[in-house]
Amino acid sequence: MADLLAQVEACLPGGVPVEPERSGECTDGKGAYALLIQLARTVRFERAALGVAMLSGWLVYAGSANGPGGLRARLARHFRKGKAIRWHVDELTTRAADIMALAIPGGSECAIVDALLASGRFEVAMPGIGSSDCKNCEAHLLRYNV
Repeated sequence: MADLLAQVEACLPGGVPVEPERSGECTDGKGAYALLIQLARTVRFERAALGVAMLSGWLVYAGSANGPGGLRARLARHFRKGKAIRWHVDELTTRAADIMALAIPGGSECAIVDALLASGRFEVAMPGIGSSDCKNCEAHLLRYNV
């Protein structure tokens, strides 16, 4: 986790690390976040419109938190294990062996994706995941290339 967090922080200066047990201390302001997800076992991820991907290892999901409760509420939801599956990323967070986030108050999920891809240390994990409403990004789910 430490190596991945260091790589993400280097790409996203000013981000604030948020651990699951301390998500209540996160700001309730609007912004974006990089969700660091470790899958210890391979997850078969299938969508009729997108195809199939076998996902494992470290992934980073870029998301936004612009609704009520801002970053605090969105990250607390992502960190909960027994939640209803509402979004694609929920299928990954409920199976995560380890998870944490880097909150970027006032940030943009597309800027997160752009910065991480530009570093050369990340690649699109599966086209279309997390970016169905985005006209700029191929995906908001990236794989970390160790």
